[in-house]
Amino acid sequence: MRMLSTMSPDWAWSRRSLSPTLMGDVFDDFDRIVDSFLRPTVANTVNFQPSCDVRETKDHYLVTFDMPGVKKDDIKIEVQNNQLHISGERRYEMKEEEGESTLRRERAYGKFERTFTLPSTINAEKIEAHYEDGVLNVALPKAEAAKGRTIQIQSGQGGFFSKLLGAKKEDTKEIKDVKAS
Repeated sequence: MRMLSTMSPDWAWSRRSLSPTLMGDVFDDFDRIVDSFLRPTVANTVNFQPSCDVRETKDHYLVTFDMPGVKKDDIKIEVQNNQLHISGERRYEMKEEEGESTLRRERAYGKFERTFTLPSTINAEKIEAHYEDGVLNVALPKAEAAKGRTIQIQSGQGGFFSKLLGAKKEDTKEIKDVKAS
């Protein structure tokens, strides 16, 4: 804060009438906070790693990634060995003009990759992806066998069980006839 002051290069005059322990510490803390905000720094950030959500419906899985600032052409999606592999890069494209400098940079940039092991119930041939407004959606459709189905209970004649049960009754009759003779 002192460096922004146009009134006086030394603010000691404002603290002379105040308690040196209480108010002096408050001013020092405030100055330290403001100075740290204005000091040119580059934050030590990790590389960009897009966040994702995974949802399941009865027909598919939906994997959604937040990728603000990533261009569609910088994203690659592959399926290999039952794994979904998504990679790409978020580039730092801000150019500094003469006399300008970055005071703080907290957003992460760089190459990223995410890999997910797919369930065996995924139909890999029908995977689709859609990218819009910095959000990537990947739809992973389930195979027909994985969706399940309702089994109807049959009664009466017809179908596999009537043949199976009919064959068992005939086998049982033959056994009875053999014992009787």
